[in-house]
Amino acid sequence: MKTNIAVLHLKNKDPQKIYNLAGRVHTSMVAAQRTFPTPDPTLEAFALEITKLDNAIKAKDGSKLKNQAVVDQAEVVYELLKSLIIYVNKVADGDLSIILLSGFDCNNEPVQHDVPAKAVIKRLEDGSVPCSVKIFMDALANADRYKVETTTTPDDSESWETQIDFGGKNKLEIRNFVAAQKIYIRVSGGNTHGWGVPSEPVAFIPR
Repeated sequence: MKTNIAVLHLKNKDPQKIYNLAGRVHTSMVAAQRTFPTPDPTLEAFALEITKLDNAIKAKDGSKLKNQAVVDQAEVVYELLKSLIIYVNKVADGDLSIILLSGFDCNNEPVQHDVPAKAVIKRLEDGSVPCSVKIFMDALANADRYKVETTTTPDDSESWETQIDFGGKNKLEIRNFVAAQKIYIRVSGGNTHGWGVPSEPVAFIPR
C-alpha cells in the first residue's frame, strides 16, 4: 500500500521558487498551529530566514556579490524546508489531509502547485462610500482571484477576517468599517491550486 508523504517538488533551487514555497508553507503552518504545535525549525526562525531571502532578492543589482548572497540564502531556506518536511511527515504519519494542511505537496501530486507569488499592496484610498477603502495592487502572474483580509491586531494570526474572497483585481473595495478605527489590510492572489503568500499588512484609518 502506498504511503502518503510530504515532498519538495522543486526541479531546481531557483531562489524565487524556494521563496514562494517557503512562504506558502509558513502561512499554512501558522494557520494550522494546533496541528503542528512544535515545528523544527520554529516558525519564527523560519520566517526570519524567509525575510532574509526576500530582502536579498529585492537587493539584487546584477553584481556577483549580491547574486551570490541570494543563492546562499536560498540554500539556507531550502535546508529549513527539508527539516520541516521531516517534522510534517512525523506528525502526519501518512495522513494526506494533514500533509496538505502544511502547505507542502504530497508524493501523489506529480508537480509543484504553481500558486501566485507574494502579493504587494501599492496603495490604499478612501472608497466610494464613507468608511470604505479601495485597494490598488499590481496583477500577479497566475492569479485569477484575490482575497482581502482585515484585522485590528495584525500580530494575532487567528484574528484575520476575510472581507473579499474570489475578488477581481480592479474590484478590491471593502466597506462598513468604524470611522477613525485603524485597521490592517492584506491581500493574497490565488488560483485553482490555492492561495499565494499574503502581502505585508498595510494600515488604514477609515473616515
